[in-house]
Amino acid sequence: MKVSYRWLKESVATDLSPKAVADRLTNAGIEVAAAAPLVSGLSGVVVGEVEAIDKHGVCRVATADRHFTVVCGAPNVAVGVRAAFAPPGAALPGGQQVQTTRKRGVLSEGMLCSEKELGIGDDADGILLLAADAPLGSDLVTSLGLDDWILEVEVTPNRPDCLSVVGVAREIAALTGAPFRFPAIAVKEGDADIVALAAVEVEDPDLCPRYAARLITGLTVAPSPPWLAQRLRAVGLRPINNLVDVTNYVLWELGHPLHAFDSDTLAQRKVIVRRARPGERLTTLDGQERELAESMLLITDPERAIALAGVMGGANTEVTAETTSVLLESAYFNPASIRRTSKRLGLATEAAYRFERGADIEGLREALDRAAQLMADLGGGTVAKGVLDVYPSPRPHPRIPLRLERIQRVIGICPPREEVVRILQGLGFAVDEAKEPPDIVVPSFRRDVSMEDDLAEEVIRVWGYERIPSTLPGGSLALVRRPAALRRAARVTQALAAAGLSEVITYGFVDPERLRLLGWDPASPELMTLRNPLSQERSILRPSLVPGLLEVVATNRHRQIPDVRCFEVGRVFRSGGPDGLAREEARVGIALTGLRASRAWYAGRDTVDLHDAKGAAEHVLASLGVEEYGVRASASSFLEAGRSGELVVGGEAVGWFGELALGPQEGYDLAGPVFLAELSLDRLGALPPRRVRYRALPRFPAVQRDVAFVMPQALAVEEVESEIRQRGGALLKSVTLFDVYAGKGVESGMRSVAWSLTFQADDRTLTDEEVNALHAAIIEAVTKRFGIAVRGMTPEGG
Repeated sequence: MKVSYRWLKESVATDLSPKAVADRLTNAGIEVAAAAPLVSGLSGVVVGEVEAIDKHGVCRVATADRHFTVVCGAPNVAVGVRAAFAPPGAALPGGQQVQTTRKRGVLSEGMLCSEKELGIGDDADGILLLAADAPLGSDLVTSLGLDDWILEVEVTPNRPDCLSVVGVAREIAALTGAPFRFPAIAVKEGDADIVALAAVEVEDPDLCPRYAARLITGLTVAPSPPWLAQRLRAVGLRPINNLVDVTNYVLWELGHPLHAFDSDTLAQRKVIVRRARPGERLTTLDGQERELAESMLLITDPERAIALAGVMGGANTEVTAETTSVLLESAYFNPASIRRTSKRLGLATEAAYRFERGADIEGLREALDRAAQLMADLGGGTVAKGVLDVYPSPRPHPRIPLRLERIQRVIGICPPREEVVRILQGLGFAVDEAKEPPDIVVPSFRRDVSMEDDLAEEVIRVWGYERIPSTLPGGSLALVRRPAALRRAARVTQALAAAGLSEVITYGFVDPERLRLLGWDPASPELMTLRNPLSQERSILRPSLVPGLLEVVATNRHRQIPDVRCFEVGRVFRSGGPDGLAREEARVGIALTGLRASRAWYAGRDTVDLHDAKGAAEHVLASLGVEEYGVRASASSFLEAGRSGELVVGGEAVGWFGELALGPQEGYDLAGPVFLAELSLDRLGALPPRRVRYRALPRFPAVQRDVAFVMPQALAVEEVESEIRQRGGALLKSVTLFDVYAGKGVESGMRSVAWSLTFQADDRTLTDEEVNALHAAIIEAVTKRFGIAVRGMTPEGG
């Protein structure tokens, strides 16, 4: 928000420079992003009067002591007008020096300037006209108040009270102790009573808790006086006419949006505040016809809609050059309602910006009276007697007891009681010192203050954060153990990152169409659908980490990064939780595609496959200390048939791995195969804790034997390996699958699978006889159980 320094000084009598004011505000939490002169490079431009114009556009321009011949073709130049005149030698913004030049065969001594040429606005269609009583020959910078600074204030959403000149001035007054002056408001009313001339009805007080209006008649629409037009230009607003400009001026001055209706266009001069009806439409001031939802709040008359409440007025009741009477609106609208309407229609306005942050329900009368006063003064009208003010449920001001001991405890230091009272009163709070501790009455414009600690924050930010002493922490420190869920997530993250995978963080909301690609029904009651999503592409809470990981793979592939090895630790959501909420589950998801190793001259060109995904999943289990697990076949709608499996611990599936099916692969526009894995960290965390025990390094040598079985393709390797481990007993320390072969020399439909077996005893060196006997027992058990044959056996030993 742009704030004029000269305008500020009308409400706070400070001697600080603009930059010093900016620093004080920023240090108190009201950030000033920039402070710069209103115009720079402008000098020598004066007030001139056009005394004569010939038919060729040659003007005679008078200043206080000289006459100049100036060629000017502006459409609004006329005899008798006073305008901005740059004589030879004057400087304009951008480094332009005005000189005597020949135009149309005539020496032109200077130029009559437009707003754009002066650097104070965007209007380049005509010259800048000044007040008829502007002192001839006076410096334009002084005459228009261009010797000003503009502060760009970044107002946070919780401080809508600072979206006004008065709000910022109040902050400066509290910070500096300078006197604060609220604009003088004195409405001179006529004899006609507004009750007999207009009416207001509020059908939806939940969306419009208060609506007030005044009627001003006998108005004349004209250009705004130069002081008003320039003040609006200084803060980035375009002057329109005296009546509309008043509403914008008060909006910037007091922070409350207003709207002016041409009251002669209102049916029965009655305003009704209600929700939109089915199929209702409205053409707004920007000329766009808009289809309205039934949840939107409207301002209507008995026959039609005339405005989008709190957002934009309608074209059918706008103020025009023929307007003579105005019904002036000042209301409070529900912030959430205004935000929904603004976002749904894509219509962002200064009014909506303020209403959706929370306007001042008590201050709207001051804004209404201020605007009515200015409108009558500048438009030559009469304000009808009285105000139409519908406020069925007045809101009480919150009262918060404030203990100085609490300030001391929260901040570490506390100002004297008198200083605390001064600070709070300077910020607009009332202090009831008759009570102990004193009650602080929160003003209606400070909706962000609701508890004692909020008051402590107000005190310290004004008193000065730099006053807080630097002290060492005292008291005993208790060691805090991280929750088990966080420890699990950290271990998994560390293990996968150490294995060369990159951690990613994806959105918790997913696209229904992407879920459909993966086999989910977006309409399933099992999924959690948002009622008011930001977009259709982010409208369902993810039931799996897979959609987000595939988006990461697709994004990288489309940016010429074909090798992706990534993982995510996050939560997934399903319906059926307590109180109708979601069931959340912590999971780790893995996605692999492209080359197995980095692209380098020394690395191979092998690509990742199903075993890499399985290995990554097993690496997660190992990082959590899970040693005993099984693998079984599984099927999924988005995984290739026969190319997936489940990881099982204690009879319960804790995760899966597999290759992405061709359909989803094409749907995500992926050029090559993608291998995925996903494990439930919550299920793994529910397993009985593993007791870590010390085991000494082996003192006696190990003996190795290899064995290969010819087995049907349909027989699971896991079942055979499980039998080998069971029959090997305590002396069988490890079983390693090292070869799988199908082809020449092996019957069709069969395959040769070979394992390396390591035997070792903790208390002696095993003899060949012991090892051979155990090895033979394993072979006999496997062949008998599965009906398969031994292909070959190569003893080695130590």
